[in-house]
Amino acid sequence: MINQDLIDRLFDDVSYLEAEAEALKYLIDTIPYDEKPPQGQSIKDKLRLIDFAQHHYFRPIIERVLFENRIIKLSDFKHFEESFAEYENDEMDIHKVLNKLIKHRVALQTIIEKIHPIDWEKPLRDGNRDEISLYLFVQNMVTTERSTLKEIADLILIYQNEKQYQREINKKMSQREL
Repeated sequence: MINQDLIDRLFDDVSYLEAEAEALKYLIDTIPYDEKPPQGQSIKDKLRLIDFAQHHYFRPIIERVLFENRIIKLSDFKHFEESFAEYENDEMDIHKVLNKLIKHRVALQTIIEKIHPIDWEKPLRDGNRDEISLYLFVQNMVTTERSTLKEIADLILIYQNEKQYQREINKKMSQREL
């Protein structure tokens, strides 16, 4: 049974992404956010993927679960990782990406705040017969986003360490020249 304490914790988890995006706004210009590591996406692309997923996948599904009186099949929706590849918008400024992410997250928080506790139990069909609750669906969204945010944090740490290492090399080189 989903109780108010679980809902409050989930709401806090959903709010976390907004706070992370706000914090990134002050740090983003100090890192090579467009640089793609050998395996994977750039920080900018990871942020765009999170925004795309919440705006084009998670939110529409949540809204349908709430406003339709039938079980929603996840197979009726193209998964965000598949449809993101078709989404072209590489020229978007990184600050615009972060602002969109924040805006879309605030809108999702507003929807989540209005969900009646019993509605968190509404089922979604995941696959042929498996059903998950709306609560678990949103929890999966949070888990996916947190994983992506961890990847972003790891990249930021790598870039900052590389920058520090380069400063140390430059300092040693300049000391040798004296």
